[in-house]
Amino acid sequence: MRDLLERRLATVEQELTAAAAGASLCAISRSAGSVPEAKYLEGRMAAIREIRRAARTGRPIDEILDERVDHWRAELALVDTRSMGSDWRAYRAGGVDELESLRELASA
Repeated sequence: MRDLLERRLATVEQELTAAAAGASLCAISRSAGSVPEAKYLEGRMAAIREIRRAARTGRPIDEILDERVDHWRAELALVDTRSMGSDWRAYRAGGVDELESLRELASA
C-alpha cells in the first residue's frame, strides 16, 4: 500500500502542478478566477497524505480508509449546508473521490 500511495501522490502532484500553471495554491484561492480543478486535485493530495500518515500507526488500512471516507463525506455535506463555495466543494469532493478509489484498490 505504501508504494501505491507514493505513486498516486506523485501523479496528483504532477496534475496539480499542471493545473496551477505555476501559481501557488494560495494565489489561486485568492484570485477571482479560481481554478476548481486545482482545488479538486489539492483535496485528492490532502487525502492521500492523511492516509499515508495514518498508515504509519500500524492500524489496518481498510479501517483507516473507512474512517477517513466517512469524515471527508461528512465535511463535504457541511460545505453544502454552510454555502462555503465552489473551492471548498471541489477540495472535499477530490478527497472523497481519492479515498473511495484507494479503498477500492486496497480491497482488490
